[in-house]
Amino acid sequence: MSDVNADNARKTGQELGVEYYSNPDGLLARNDIQLVSICTPSGLHEEVAVKAAGAGKNIVIEKPLEVTLQKIDHIIEACRENGVRLACIFNVRYKEGYEFLKKAIEAGRLGRLINANAFVRWYREPDYYLKSAWRGTWALDGGGALMNQSIHYIDLLQWLAGSVESIYAYTATLLHKSIQTEDTAAAALKFRNGALGVVMAGTSIYPGFTAQIQITGERGSVSVDDGIITTWAFKDKDDLDLMAEQYMHKQADDRRSSDPMAFDHFYHKKQLQQAVDAFRLGKDHEIDGMEARKSVEIILGIYKSAAKKREIILPL
Repeated sequence: MSDVNADNARKTGQELGVEYYSNPDGLLARNDIQLVSICTPSGLHEEVAVKAAGAGKNIVIEKPLEVTLQKIDHIIEACRENGVRLACIFNVRYKEGYEFLKKAIEAGRLGRLINANAFVRWYREPDYYLKSAWRGTWALDGGGALMNQSIHYIDLLQWLAGSVESIYAYTATLLHKSIQTEDTAAAALKFRNGALGVVMAGTSIYPGFTAQIQITGERGSVSVDDGIITTWAFKDKDDLDLMAEQYMHKQADDRRSSDPMAFDHFYHKKQLQQAVDAFRLGKDHEIDGMEARKSVEIILGIYKSAAKKREIILPL
C-alpha cells in the first residue's frame, strides 16, 4: 500500500502485514501487482490513475472518478491507450432494493416514467470540514454536498430513470461557512424520456435523514430508503409485487445521514469482487469510466446552472 503520509503508510502497512510506500511509484513498479485501488482526495485521482495506467495496472477509483470532465476523459484515454481496465466505486447501487427496482423498471412494471427524485438530506458537524484540509474545497473535493455525499444517489437516479436532458438549480453555503463549496442544493431535472424530477442535497440539514430515491411511472410508484423499499404502490397487480416484499419491512439504516463513518463494507466488497472477476476475464466492469462520468456531468451541470442562473442543457 502507499500513502504520501509516511506515518500512515507505515501504520497501515504494519496492520495489514504488507509492504508500504510513501509515494505510489515504488508500488506501481512492482510486477506482482495487477490492480490498484485509488483512494486519494478526489481532485488527485487523475495524477495517480494516469501513472497507474502507464504502469500497466488495472484501476479501481473511489467516487467521484474525478472532479472535472477533462480529468475524467484523460483517465479514460490513458486506460484505453495502455490496455488496462477501469472501474469506479458506486457501491450503493448494489443494495438489494435498488437492484430490484432496476429490474422492475426494465421489466416495465412502472410503465412510462413520470417522476424521479433523490433526497439526500444529511448533516455533518463543523469538525467534519474543519479537521480535513481537502473537504469542501473545489480543487480537491470538487464540490460539497453534491459531489461528495449525494453523488451516489445522483448516480442511482440516472441509472434508474435514464439520462438527463436539462437542469435548473440553486446551490448555497448556508451552514458550514468554513468551506468553499455548497452545503445545500436543489435542482430540477428533465430526463430524456420526458420524466421530471428533483435532487435535494445537503450536509446542513440537522439531524440528518435517510437518503431516499422516489420513482413514479404511469402504473405506480416506488420509494427506496437506503436500499429498503418503503413504498410499492401500483394500480394493478403483477408477479413482481410478491417478490418486492422481501426488500420491504426492514428498518433503513439512517446512521450515515449524520455520521460519515457509520457504514459497513459489504457492498463495497461486493463491487470490488465483481470488478476483479471482470478484469480476470478480460472484461470491463459495468461501472467503467464512461458510466462513472455520467453522475459527475450531472453535478457539474447543477453547479453551472446555479452559477449562470439559467437552464443548462446536457451534455456540457
